[in-house]
Amino acid sequence: MKLKFIPIFVASSLFLAAGAQATPLSALPGLSPVVQSEDIEKTVNINTSSAQELSSALVGVGVKRAEQIIKFREQLGGFTEVEQLLDVKGIGIKTLEKNRSFITIE
Repeated sequence: MKLKFIPIFVASSLFLAAGAQATPLSALPGLSPVVQSEDIEKTVNINTSSAQELSSALVGVGVKRAEQIIKFREQLGGFTEVEQLLDVKGIGIKTLEKNRSFITIE
């Protein structure tokens, strides 16, 4: 079983021995530099956001779950506490904690 890794090791050693250097992505045509995670992070108001906005901003929440959040929001007349999301089927403490910093209530 160890013999399977030998060709990979030899090929990578030859590649490195030939003086291969990494090319930055920004130097390649048609590719833009990687966006920093702080540029991607945004907050979402769970009382006014659409299903699409909720699903794109919250980790582990797809469009179907976002639609459930909106349905529950309408039943409540709006969220008053972030913890009320725990009453939505499929939203557990782990999902809430992953997203707490992204959620606003206005």
